[in-house]
Amino acid sequence: MGKTVQIIDQSVVEELLSLGDDGDPELLLDLIEMFAEDAPIKLGEVLRGFEAQDFESIERAAHSLKGSSGNLGATQLQRVCESLQAASRSHELERLRGLADELEREFAVALDALRAVQQRYAS
Repeated sequence: MGKTVQIIDQSVVEELLSLGDDGDPELLLDLIEMFAEDAPIKLGEVLRGFEAQDFESIERAAHSLKGSSGNLGATQLQRVCESLQAASRSHELERLRGLADELEREFAVALDALRAVQQRYAS
């Protein structure tokens, strides 16, 4: 559990729990599920954009992924997405190459951590 707290900002999780009736975790669980379905698509869009050197696609997909990861408290993933946006705006291909690898790693770590949160609050 300690590792999950570092990867996922627990205060964001608590905030989402507080929005449910009597701490009902349904909203949190639904948001994690939507992230698990949508985020791999956005990740794929970033990677395809990188391969095609389509900086606009990278920026758009990274922006979307930044928002959804931030909404769930996946702060490391959110920071990588922010860097991707900046690098795509300035067409920094070499920097994007490193960030694309980092994005894949951080995404896997964040998704595992979110799945652990999901397990903890599922009835």
